[in-house]
Amino acid sequence: MLFTRARLHIDDAIRDWIDTQWPWLVEKLNMGDLAEHLVIEPTSEFFPHKWEATREAVENLFHTVVEYAEVEPARVELGLLEPQDEMPPALVKKDDKFVLPLEISELRDPAVTVAILSRKLALLRLMDAGLDLKRDDLPLLMDLACVVMGLGIFNANAAVPQVPR
Repeated sequence: MLFTRARLHIDDAIRDWIDTQWPWLVEKLNMGDLAEHLVIEPTSEFFPHKWEATREAVENLFHTVVEYAEVEPARVELGLLEPQDEMPPALVKKDDKFVLPLEISELRDPAVTVAILSRKLALLRLMDAGLDLKRDDLPLLMDLACVVMGLGIFNANAAVPQVPR
């Protein structure tokens, strides 16, 4: 029917998990009042630098996402890699910094690049909060952390393939 009541298309177990994890994440990530935080959008207002698959453009994008994720820039650096047979780790500890490995092949779409970086930075924030990295729900928690940090639009869009019109 056209005029039906709106429903959330998730099952009760997932909704209960989100309802439980959301306030915990807000507290652990020290986000305070979420109404005061921006929802980052894929627009030139939030990403003013022109996108090109160049080192400079990638660095600009990286620094912008680090700022939005509220991670201290001195703690992280970008590590560009040639495509590999195996997926690179999310984070690599190097001295007093974390390197975020990113394959050059992942740079075709800036929105997907933001999604990948957001997820890696969410993991770092969760590690800082003392999260048990052996949790079964870690991938879901990383995605939810991206939403809490205001970067969830990118992860949602990256998960949905482009459909030709």
